[in-house]
Amino acid sequence: MAGSAQTEKNTENDPWMAKLDARVKELHDSQHFCCSQTVLSIGMERLGIENPDLLRAMEGFCGGSCGGMCGALAGGCALLGLYFGKGTASEPRSAVIHDCTDELCETFRAYWKSDRCSDLIHDDPAQRRKVCPALMAGTLEMVWGILREHSVDPDSRKSARKK
Repeated sequence: MAGSAQTEKNTENDPWMAKLDARVKELHDSQHFCCSQTVLSIGMERLGIENPDLLRAMEGFCGGSCGGMCGALAGGCALLGLYFGKGTASEPRSAVIHDCTDELCETFRAYWKSDRCSDLIHDDPAQRRKVCPALMAGTLEMVWGILREHSVDPDSRKSARKK
């Protein structure tokens, strides 16, 4: 989904892909996380990060509440920030974070023809159960593809910090 044949090949060999749909369903349906929380939570799990406060903060992006942006996309941008973003006063700003988030947004819009929650669910909140799981899984796939395109292992932030 995210791009090149190499990215698709790497994604096919990714053990996280095999369990992605089930994990999205569990977090979204059973644990009642919204799209932004679900995307970031799965990314954090992959990195071995537990941070309920960060997931609480993501609730501000649920249901297109941030200017209408899809929560899955907002969660994907936040996840890219976990890999590349500045987290302490002593860390330099990333040279690639904006390129990566731009790439995610452009890829997302090209694939789903919009980045607005209301457009994606066709102005029908009842459509969320049908539409959102694919948006969340697809966004994670796009993020992991972008990371690989930038030679970053999705299982480790170590190589991303040097960028």
